[in-house]
Amino acid sequence: MSPTSVPKSVNFNDAATGVKATFKQNKDLSSTVDEVLKAQGVSWIARNAIKLAPVTVNLNFFTSSDQLLHLDVEQLLPAGAKSEEPRILDGTIRTRVSSVFGPVLASSKLITLDEAAAISPFLANGWEPDSQLIYAYAKGDTSKSNGYEWESFQVFGFADLEVDEGMTERKYVVRLFFKSPSLKEPVEKRLVYDFHSLST
Repeated sequence: MSPTSVPKSVNFNDAATGVKATFKQNKDLSSTVDEVLKAQGVSWIARNAIKLAPVTVNLNFFTSSDQLLHLDVEQLLPAGAKSEEPRILDGTIRTRVSSVFGPVLASSKLITLDEAAAISPFLANGWEPDSQLIYAYAKGDTSKSNGYEWESFQVFGFADLEVDEGMTERKYVVRLFFKSPSLKEPVEKRLVYDFHSLST
């Protein structure tokens, strides 16, 4: 197995076992997201840094002592910038202030393929048939003076992707359906991450 292929043991199916791992963005297999970041108010300098260098993701999927399911995602961006996205998977809308995206309203939960398809067919494409998926909804908090108007619908999971002719690898994948008045129409993006290491 390729060292960049995600081991089968890494999945969202067993909350008791959980997942704690590091991934690096595969630029060749990922969509460009410059217009999405621009709609979210990310500066030109930061957007261009993200274009040039891959993002590192630290992912922690676990059950807390109060029996709530969590997916915490830490993104290490170029030039030392960092975005932390803690998620409790109970579907509750929560407010937070992102160091990258400003004030945000967000919720997360487990989701089925049918539920993903009802939001956007794109979100339901390409997943392993037996995989557990995580859905994250977010929008800019326009009640705040520095909030931008946008909506993000994301599904997180694992999928076998063709990395070369006749060769597939299992990857960590984020599918994004995104809307903003600053865009002519909604956009669909796929972000792909190579396996790097397991954490303790």
